[in-house]
Amino acid sequence: MIEIAEVAKRGMTLIYGPPGSGKTSLAMRIASRIADKVLWVSTTEGPDLLREAARRVGVDPSKFDFYDFPRAFRQDIARYILDHIANYGAAVVDSVTGMATRQNIDVVTHSILYQIAKEKPIIVIADEDTPHVSYIADHVIHVWYRKNSIGHYIRYVQLEKSRTHPPGPRYIFDIIEGKGLLYFYPHGTRGPTQLVEEEKLGVTAPLKSVVCIHGERVGKVNALLEKIKDSALFIQIGHWTSFHGIELRDEQIYVVRTFHDLFKLYVNFMSGEIKAEFVVVGGLLNLPEEDRGEYVFILYSLLEFVKFLIFAAVGPREETVRLEKYCEEIVLA
Repeated sequence: MIEIAEVAKRGMTLIYGPPGSGKTSLAMRIASRIADKVLWVSTTEGPDLLREAARRVGVDPSKFDFYDFPRAFRQDIARYILDHIANYGAAVVDSVTGMATRQNIDVVTHSILYQIAKEKPIIVIADEDTPHVSYIADHVIHVWYRKNSIGHYIRYVQLEKSRTHPPGPRYIFDIIEGKGLLYFYPHGTRGPTQLVEEEKLGVTAPLKSVVCIHGERVGKVNALLEKIKDSALFIQIGHWTSFHGIELRDEQIYVVRTFHDLFKLYVNFMSGEIKAEFVVVGGLLNLPEEDRGEYVFILYSLLEFVKFLIFAAVGPREETVRLEKYCEEIVLA
């Protein structure tokens, strides 16, 4: 997501998306990187809430001067920014639709904010796509979320337009309390890796790769998983998993109740709080195809920390084969 912070260093950047998608959090992280002192004008939240929001995303609130303008005084916002922007390295307007009516938003945006942006970077936030502002802005960032088939909310961000960079990929991201934003993006293969013989599983596979262990009987799959259970973390997605019946300690099971839990898991591995040689994932087969890929996408990141990522599944061959496109080695139990 480096290109998003890069483009915002110059000109006017529009961040738009539905309420609760993470626009304000993203704007704070970006603004804190592009200026030492930021003027933040809000028509939606007061200074106390904004200072707390800054701390939540790991940003020093002292870098911001937060000002709350009720919508009744929207005509004063543009004048205030003009009078005070010289004292700041950047400005944020949250939201741009709160400082102008639909009838004159393009005039206010172009005649005031865009002119300021020629000298100082400006970030404007909107709850919806505003075509006039999108057209005027130098850069447009879309932030949104969706609720998937098992009720998990997934956040996305994408650079849709920039006068200095090509459009960017779609990132999956979330907020890590007190630390900042953690994001994942599509990437290529790891390239050549060392082939290792994993005697416990009876396979020879590239180190740090994905292995599928599939079978039609729970007992046969679990017999293989028993061999590695003492050095493995077992991830449960959904209510039923293929490793049901294996005796595990509480700290060996990680239950994914929200999509955010996958981000917390990555942070726990990164900090060393969790250590394992293997990560065994159960429950992927219960997800519809349109949702499964996003879980796999995040789970791949755990290969930074473990020897093998194992997707375990029990069911008829015509069912389990659907997972095999994600694996580099297949073990049939």
